[in-house]
Amino acid sequence: MSENNTNPTVEAVKLTRAEKLLAQIEMLKKRITADTIKVNEVVAEYNNIAALEAVEAGTNIVIQIGRKFADKDTTRQIQGKVLGVQEDEATGSKRYKVAYGTGFDADFAVVASSGIVKVLAEGEVFVAPVVVETEVGAA
Repeated sequence: MSENNTNPTVEAVKLTRAEKLLAQIEMLKKRITADTIKVNEVVAEYNNIAALEAVEAGTNIVIQIGRKFADKDTTRQIQGKVLGVQEDEATGSKRYKVAYGTGFDADFAVVASSGIVKVLAEGEVFVAPVVVETEVGAA
């Protein structure tokens, strides 16, 4: 018995040189798009590391506070001012004491580097994203 796996009912489609080049162009465009997205992610991470190294008392930052639970999410992003930085000598990790809010309603949070969403430039103000809750089927 022959080990010929060709199916006589399926005919090979011959592409013209132009069709092959168009297919190659589309493949390259997809790779470029994927690579561009990856480069932007790596650049953002690099810039964030550089910005975190410059955080000190008096720096304005955006932090994420709250917790995610199975049934609800209490996390939110808020602007605050760093009051102090504590570095663990053994691991090199840092914790930041941040004041947020104003006046009598001011509060404090201690966050790790991972809790810092953004380091604000001098004079930059954070505008919190608006969350709109809608009910499914509501008109």
